[in-house]
Amino acid sequence: MRPLFVWLVAAAALPPRPASAQAKALPPVDSNTVIVIARTKGADVSGRVVATDDTSLTLLTMKSKRVVLPSRTVESWRVRRGTLTARGFRDTDLHTSRLFFGPTARTLERHTGYAAAYDVVIWAGAYGVSDRVMVSGGFSMMEGWDSAANKVTGAKGPAWLDARVGIFRSSKAAVALGALLGTVTGPGGGSLGNAYAVATLGSNDHAVTLLGGYPFSRENLANEPTFMIGGETRISSRLKLMTEVWRVPSTTATHAVWGVRWFNDRLVVHVGALDRLDSHLRAFPVAPWLDVGFRW
Repeated sequence: MRPLFVWLVAAAALPPRPASAQAKALPPVDSNTVIVIARTKGADVSGRVVATDDTSLTLLTMKSKRVVLPSRTVESWRVRRGTLTARGFRDTDLHTSRLFFGPTARTLERHTGYAAAYDVVIWAGAYGVSDRVMVSGGFSMMEGWDSAANKVTGAKGPAWLDARVGIFRSSKAAVALGALLGTVTGPGGGSLGNAYAVATLGSNDHAVTLLGGYPFSRENLANEPTFMIGGETRISSRLKLMTEVWRVPSTTATHAVWGVRWFNDRLVVHVGALDRLDSHLRAFPVAPWLDVGFRW
C-alpha cells in the first residue's frame, strides 16, 4: 500500500495541466444567439449553435447552411451582438462612443477600446476604464490649415487628450461629462482646456447628440463656448448616415462633417466631407473625410 500511497501523493503534487492541454469550453446550444468562431485554420465562421457532442459542434450559418466543426479546430469564440429579424441578422453598432470625431454621451464598455486613423495623417485611440469612464486621445502629423484663408499656418498638430464620465445611460438616452485638453504648436498655435456636457437622445439605430462646452484654460484662443450637434440614422444592416456640426472658439465659421458609416463588430469606416459654413450657411468644401477604426 505504501508505494500506491506515494504515487497518489506525487500525482496530487503535480501542477495542473496548462489551459492548452485542457478541454476547451465550447459555446452552448442556443438557437437565438449568433456566435463567431475563430478556427485554428481558415476564416472565422458565424452562426447559431444547434448541436454539440464530445467531438464536434454544428452551426447553422446566416445562409441557413449547416456546418459541422471538429472541436479541435475551435480556437476561440465570441457572441456576435445584434438581433435576428425577418430579413436576417442585424448587427448592433458597437462604435457609438463617437460620431466622425465628436464624442457622444455613450462610453466604451469596460476594458474595450479602439484605434483609428483619420486620412492617414491623424491617429487616435480610446480605452474604456470602466463601463462609465473612458479616455481617448490623438495627434496629427501634418501642419495646421486655415480653412478661412485657405493656406497652411505653419503650426504643428493638433494633439489632444479627452476624458469622459457617463452620468446616465438607458436604451433611449445618455448623458456624460468630459474634459478635453488640446494643443497646436508653432506659428498661429495655441492650447485649450475645455469642459463639456454631452447628451445623446435616441436608439442604437437613430440618435441625436448635443454638446456644449466652455474653456477652463486657454492660450492664444478666444474665451468662447463650444457647441456641437450631430446625428446618425441607420439605412441598412451595416450602414448609417452621419453628420456633426461644430462651432469652436477663435473661428468665424462653422464646420460640418457629413457622410456614411460602414461597420461590423470589429471595424468601422467613415467616408464623407468636411465643409466650412459661413454666416449665411453656404458650404465651402475643405477636404474629403476618411477614417478607419478597429475595435477590440
